[in-house]
Amino acid sequence: MNENELQTLVARTVHGDRVAFQALYESTSPTVFGVLQRMLSDRAQAEDVLQDTYVKVWSRAGEYHYERGRVIGWVIGIARNRALDILRAKKRRGEVQSADSWPPETIAGNSGELEQNTVLQQCMERLAAIQQQSIIGAFVHGWTHEELAKLLSLPVGTVKSRIRRGLALLKDCLER
Repeated sequence: MNENELQTLVARTVHGDRVAFQALYESTSPTVFGVLQRMLSDRAQAEDVLQDTYVKVWSRAGEYHYERGRVIGWVIGIARNRALDILRAKKRRGEVQSADSWPPETIAGNSGELEQNTVLQQCMERLAAIQQQSIIGAFVHGWTHEELAKLLSLPVGTVKSRIRRGLALLKDCLER
């Protein structure tokens, strides 16, 4: 489904159109679920967060603004924020390894870890390896800038800069 169709579905969802919401869910949920599974590494948790995400999409559809980004990005943002809350809670409870014990190889993967979207893969491949690592670590694994800095043995400011520049390059590439 193209972006204009997704935007129309969101607009109809604002007015309580359940058929439009179902179509929006069916069009976007496989991608969102894939992101959640990679972030959480737990199918049941990913399913719970997916449900929470679409409850929020239903109730907050009026908050979507097309000029701020694509529909799928907005939905993934909602899902990602919830998943990060869960990951942070697990870290506080000691259920997740600390950054000290995470091997660098776990963030060094290729762009295929993000999405099955070939355009995104192509854009990720244009980035320097360190930018890919930083973006995957932050946005897929949910690691903080401080955790990435420690893991990569770099200053926090350097990690932030690499992520910021990498995201700017990705945005430029994706908008072409």
